[in-house]
Amino acid sequence: MDGKIVTGSRSMFVNLSVNRQMREKRMSVRIAVKARVLISHSTFGEIQTVTRDVSDTGVYLILEKKPNLPVGAHIKMRMLDSAYPEIAFNMKVVRADDRGISLRFVDYEQNGKRYSMEALKWGNKPKSRAV
Repeated sequence: MDGKIVTGSRSMFVNLSVNRQMREKRMSVRIAVKARVLISHSTFGEIQTVTRDVSDTGVYLILEKKPNLPVGAHIKMRMLDSAYPEIAFNMKVVRADDRGISLRFVDYEQNGKRYSMEALKWGNKPKSRAV
């Protein structure tokens, strides 16, 4: 993995100090991170793939065989390399190209409850599952 996965920091997923040289006009800086994810939707089941980059607002996924999903479709995503792989992020498809798809974070679910992304972003860490 190219970046360090963290929660409760400036970025909810990636320590932004990893690559401060990146300059973009976007509201959220994208950080190049190769992390395993699992996406799921009723039309294609589950697909395991990797991220190309991650930001506070979304991710870009590299996909060899892209599912036929329109812009605006909602899918679930689990970040398998994160500290909390059991969290299911509700994502919205924002664009697709020849190499993959861009998804925007909508909210997340854990233990059957739904939470806003702001709750995670501002340090309300997810509860660890019972062992």
